[in-house]
Amino acid sequence: MKNTLSKYIYFGFLSAALTFTVNAKSESVNSNEYQCDTEDCTSDFKKLMRLGNHGSSEAAVLLAIAFANGDGVEENHEQAKRFMLKAAKWRDPVALREMSLWLRKGFIFEQDIARSNDLLDRAVSQNFPPALVDKAKLLFKENNPVSDKASFQLLLQAKESTYLPAYELLAVFYEHGIGTNVDLFSAAMMYKTLAIRGVEGANENLTKLAAILDGQNVDTKLLYIDPNIEIIAAESFDSELKIKELISNLKESGLYNGSAISNIPGNSCTRNRCRFGWTRDDKGDVPLWMKFTSRRR
Repeated sequence: MKNTLSKYIYFGFLSAALTFTVNAKSESVNSNEYQCDTEDCTSDFKKLMRLGNHGSSEAAVLLAIAFANGDGVEENHEQAKRFMLKAAKWRDPVALREMSLWLRKGFIFEQDIARSNDLLDRAVSQNFPPALVDKAKLLFKENNPVSDKASFQLLLQAKESTYLPAYELLAVFYEHGIGTNVDLFSAAMMYKTLAIRGVEGANENLTKLAAILDGQNVDTKLLYIDPNIEIIAAESFDSELKIKELISNLKESGLYNGSAISNIPGNSCTRNRCRFGWTRDDKGDVPLWMKFTSRRR
């Protein structure tokens, strides 16, 4: 078993980079050391397996990524493929987007750009913020004005969900007039939000643009950040609590207990208003399948 830890950065990308990397691992994760060898950890993973087999798309996609990377469990690409196909078949937007990434780089599955694009478009059709940003990046790489405008519109859609990578890219688009007119004030507003959320470098960019706008006699009062405001840092995770919370919520939903009536494959808790979600984090020392939060970022 590989003692690895996925550092799942919230919904994918923290930077505005357009680069995809896998390096024999799922491109959405990095590695650190973790050993899932406690009784509770093993028990909870087995429960997650049952939920994934009984129709939970959330559990299935996380199991797929865990098996793909040997994250707290023995690396098993066949299991990774099996669970990812389950979740994608159930139209889970997280799975559609993640499988798209795998297919684009030939990780777990044979490389298939056409199929990757199709899955990404299906996730985009569900208005899934990380997929919207991925699609925007691909359009931007086409390097033409029409694609730039389409990319900009997708970023605006992703921004509505307060998805921070969309704010990062929008700041760049506004600042440099990509797909829209140059708008330094709007760029600065993007950086203000990012600075309040504690994104590295955002405050420096905000200060730079505010100085330029001041020189143009633009009213910059809205760009001011109250020094008494709490800067929102990255969330910390209580791994045991979060995985138990997930399992409890799934069980309470009654959708995944294996009975003939309630076993409805792919009935995502997200679509049934269960009060939990999943996020990517680069801080805690737990495997990614244990990284759950009560709300999406």
